[in-house]
Amino acid sequence: MVKPEDIPLYPQDVPKTIDYPVFPLYQYLDDAERDFPNNEAFILETQSFDKIAKVTYAELGKYTDIFAAFLAAKGIGPGDKIGVFLPNMIEFVIAYYGILKAGATVVSLNFQYPPSELRGQLKQSQAKGIVCADMITPAAQPYETCKEIRDQVGFIVVASIKPYLSGIKGILGSLLGKISKKDSRDYYLHEIYDQYGRDQRPKIQAPKPEDVAVIMFTGGTTGTPKGAMLTQKNLVSNVVQCSVWMQPPLERGQVNGIGSLPFYHSYGATTSMNLGIYLASRMICMMDPREDKFNQILYLLEKYKVHLFNTVPTLYIALLNHPRLREFDLNNLMYGTSGAAPLPIAVIEEFEKRTGANIAEGYGLTETSPVTHINPMAPAPGKKKPWKKNGSIGLPIPDTDVVVVDIGTGNKLLEQNEEGEIAIHGPQVFAGYYLNEDATKEVTRVFNGKNYFLTGDIGKFDEDFYFYITDRKKDMIDVGGFKAYPREIEDVLIAHPKISNAACIGVPHPKVGETVKLFIVPKPETDLTKAEVLSYCQEKLVKYKQPHSEEYIEFRDELPMTQVGKVLRRALKEEEGQ
Repeated sequence: MVKPEDIPLYPQDVPKTIDYPVFPLYQYLDDAERDFPNNEAFILETQSFDKIAKVTYAELGKYTDIFAAFLAAKGIGPGDKIGVFLPNMIEFVIAYYGILKAGATVVSLNFQYPPSELRGQLKQSQAKGIVCADMITPAAQPYETCKEIRDQVGFIVVASIKPYLSGIKGILGSLLGKISKKDSRDYYLHEIYDQYGRDQRPKIQAPKPEDVAVIMFTGGTTGTPKGAMLTQKNLVSNVVQCSVWMQPPLERGQVNGIGSLPFYHSYGATTSMNLGIYLASRMICMMDPREDKFNQILYLLEKYKVHLFNTVPTLYIALLNHPRLREFDLNNLMYGTSGAAPLPIAVIEEFEKRTGANIAEGYGLTETSPVTHINPMAPAPGKKKPWKKNGSIGLPIPDTDVVVVDIGTGNKLLEQNEEGEIAIHGPQVFAGYYLNEDATKEVTRVFNGKNYFLTGDIGKFDEDFYFYITDRKKDMIDVGGFKAYPREIEDVLIAHPKISNAACIGVPHPKVGETVKLFIVPKPETDLTKAEVLSYCQEKLVKYKQPHSEEYIEFRDELPMTQVGKVLRRALKEEEGQ
């Protein structure tokens, strides 16, 4: 059992335990408005809009109060659920915090869901209303999707993009099918602002720490999605835990951040949106970090002198490989984190060299709000610089107890360097899956009177209490009784100088039951062959971790990815099954 207080080389100036505030998450916004009313809070600058969308903390406070008043007028109050089906627009923040100020629960939804997935999650969560956008893109048309599931919700609120377009573009957008036509039964969010006053914000009893603030769906890459209930305490605590990890400390009201991660995902919601509000920062929203082939994000990082950059490995790598990188001044970057997938130390070191930022790889899950581990940003006692171990997810953050248990039962505690399933206890660990007690019990174990969440991730900790993820429990490949972990194989493949990305799954084999199949994305303008990949595997991997022949190697232009940069092995498995 690993606790921060038992780690001798815990980062200097980072508390091992914290006295967390006991108030609802929206108090962070009320505090930011009180202390920095005229500071810019959120900005959206995209080539898709003619106007730059901006809001100060005073305006953000007003709009969220008004939206809470609207919800109260619709009969929404404590315990009710409202879906947020939006990209990273300022309206996402207004809807999210307005729902919380009404005492209701946010149901955070991926705005690219098709109607079938949206319908299922709204049904599971029992949402009474939904907020969506009227834009139509190749990847999504959220308002049109909401119209198809109208019977599932009581009302639809539309965050329109028309106010951000020139008059002629707004007209043409509707005519040309770029903007959804509003149904007369629905409400425009920007019109609600004129119909209610902030003095009509409902006077609710402040939510208790154990009350559910947000429901986020998880499990989509490995099974049926389940609604993880994140409480007020979970979210308030994780924001503070993340903040104290950043050394030297960030000064409230003096931070510029960028929201390149989707706010509907727990990683983006906590480390960009909520942490940004806690710090009263200026947060630059990005609806798509790939916009204009990554030129737009480089432009925004430079223009707004961004200090805080939380993102995924694929984006760090894309920026480092960008042909115009040296044209942009990124020297204002101070801190960055990386999660959702492994980030090689070589990439960290190169990005730090180019920018001067302090980059740390971390780890978390939707069920843990999400952050549980981060590599140090401050030196350990007796060391001159942060100690970031290659391949490690770092150390447990304050008040986070971690155990490694046997994979079979989850009941036996394992020791240092023994591989097993990682389980976590802390103030950020969720309250369970909504209306699914059986699923909650499956992932809960009790040790020394404390509930631990079974992460489903296989890993270990070393003699310095740094943790390592080996793989997902459900992704194990059983090759004739030997256990092969895709993560380990993929790490070896990605180290090949001609391989850009790689994925590994298990497929049926007539002799050994299951064997390894590789999906390879070669680097541009290379002459990589399947024979070369097979020879490389034979050199670097034990036999049962190798593909049996070239037949089990497939070259791809790209791999299916989630919105936060994880390879969707499930999608590859489904293709193989077909």
